Amino acid sequence: MRGSIKLFSIFGIPVDINATWLIAFALITWSLATAAYPSFFGFWSTTQYWIAGVLTTILLFTSVLAHELGHSLVAVSQGLRVRGITLLLFGGVSKIQGKATRPRNEFLIAFAGPAVSLAIGIVLVLWWVNFRPIYEDQVKLIHGVIFFTGWMNILVAGFNMLPGYPMDGGRVLRSAVWGFTGDTERASRVAFRVGRIVFYLLIGWGVWQILNGDLMGGIWVIFIGWFLMSSARGEIEGEQEGLDPDAIHKFEKLDFELKRAARPMPPMLESSWSVEQLLSHGLPGNPMTSMPIASQGELIGFILRRDLDFVPPEHAAQTSLGELMNPDSLRVISAYEPVHEALKFMDHYKVNQLVVMDGDYVVGIVTREDIIKAMLNIRGQDGLLKRSDTEDRSNP
Repeated sequence: MRGSIKLFSIFGIPVDINATWLIAFALITWSLATAAYPSFFGFWSTTQYWIAGVLTTILLFTSVLAHELGHSLVAVSQGLRVRGITLLLFGGVSKIQGKATRPRNEFLIAFAGPAVSLAIGIVLVLWWVNFRPIYEDQVKLIHGVIFFTGWMNILVAGFNMLPGYPMDGGRVLRSAVWGFTGDTERASRVAFRVGRIVFYLLIGWGVWQILNGDLMGGIWVIFIGWFLMSSARGEIEGEQEGLDPDAIHKFEKLDFELKRAARPMPPMLESSWSVEQLLSHGLPGNPMTSMPIASQGELIGFILRRDLDFVPPEHAAQTSLGELMNPDSLRVISAYEPVHEALKFMDHYKVNQLVVMDGDYVVGIVTREDIIKAMLNIRGQDGLLKRSDTEDRSNP
């Protein structure tokens, strides 16, 4: 992500920090030191308020990192690849490559983050309840930091569980609708629409705060609502890349066999090759180009050219193609299936290519792009045939 600085790696997952994080750090520290802490603990000095504000903000972002690690580690356990974690203005994001293949997997990945935040919050608040001083003037700086960090983690868990896609609660809602209907597109639409209502309410709350005198708080809430709504729209549009469902419906009447769109299998690449070795041979220009991966001459899956873009240059020599490959990318289909069934198959398994088989014989592979080209070609041929037939009939 642009404007990000790599910090370290944890469990093999790179962690970086975006420049916008500095804005959040300053704002949160300022609000804690000048408002939150003085309103709760009136016997501290100004210096103590600022020290507590800085420590609490650092612990909050450490908790956000733990929250994102929850998402990432569960995603890894489900067979997905995590390119890294970035700390941002509004928290953090786990860059998970690929999509969950089942509703249960998506639920576990989405719920893992809030569960971590909630666990941290409960532990710290219980510590405060059991060990807090009896009198207010006995409350030390460490007591206050634990108190605020605990409650802020509980608030983070609750806020993230709002059913606003692409927040965690929106993804949990999407997994529930997906599990109930079996339709991922419908689940995305429902989650987005519910999320849009949530974000409008959030923006409305921000306006209400401004009208009641809390200018900075209201602007902050409105900005969060707007940012999340924009993110949701971007994610939905990203999921809908490829052939439009209406276009698929229009082409279903062609219903031609998949073998007419298949092309020969490209040269296979050995899974033991490093990314650096492949780069030295040159890459195709299209980021969606499918490249077959083999182990000792046997096809085991595919990677897309864009997968290589996520590998940092300094890791190119150590990262093998086998590490980048998703085993679930190897899907086969009969050469005699209609093309619209192949498109549904690709959407269901979240792959960009299928291996086309005629019995035990490999005909080749087919991608969405191949199908579109074949459809356009057939439509063009049909148009020429109709025009030729019209011309023949018009000639005496």
